[in-house]
Amino acid sequence: MNSRNSAKVNKKKKAAAAQSPKRVSRRTLRRRLLVKRIIGALLGAVIIGASFYASAKLLFIVKTVNVSGSQIFTAEEITEFMNIPMEESMFRVDTDKLTEDVMAEFRYLEEVRIEKRFPDIIEVTLTDSVESYYTVSDNQYRIYSQNFRYLRNGTEPPLETVWLDLDTENSDKLQKAKNLIELLEKNGVDKVTKISVHDENSLSAEYDNRIVMEFGTELDIEYKIKMCNKIISEKIPDGEYGVINATNSGEAVYTRQ
Repeated sequence: MNSRNSAKVNKKKKAAAAQSPKRVSRRTLRRRLLVKRIIGALLGAVIIGASFYASAKLLFIVKTVNVSGSQIFTAEEITEFMNIPMEESMFRVDTDKLTEDVMAEFRYLEEVRIEKRFPDIIEVTLTDSVESYYTVSDNQYRIYSQNFRYLRNGTEPPLETVWLDLDTENSDKLQKAKNLIELLEKNGVDKVTKISVHDENSLSAEYDNRIVMEFGTELDIEYKIKMCNKIISEKIPDGEYGVINATNSGEAVYTRQ
């Protein structure tokens, strides 16, 4: 075979090889199938997401704002301040931010709970603050709520409030006072008119503006409270003034004044 014929044969072989399909491995086929499935899933997710977004804009829109719970502020005041546009998407209403704003604006609200009631209602539930405690400094009275939220200054304490004889800026002392108040209430000691926390060794409370209960430290504090309550209810006549020293665990000594 001469060189010309040989070149023609090689050319024909190359052409035949180019026209014949290449063999693809199973691994490659599986990879291609997986890629197609992933692309299909992503496209499906995009389509579903777009459909949901469009539906949400049409279906989940604010139609009603209900405000309840306050005897101090009207529903109109709260609604006007929040300024939630009707026909606004429910998903665009930031309930956390609204709660912060309302609490900051209306000091005599102790709690604000804002919830979405799908498909179209914003529910606002309010709890009013009650003047419950006060502190005294330089003949000025600072009034606090039931949860120790600062409310206002005054020239005299409100009726039926408890004097907090402590530094309310000191978180440790304030927490000790909260614990003491909770235990007094739990054990049925009513008519508490004063709570004192000067340091960790000098906790005390005053009953009915006339009986001082000295507890000392928080050690066995609940048992000390029970002893004091028993003495007040069983041994001290109405109108009598005195001091119950319960600083030693297991012992409470009453001294009439």
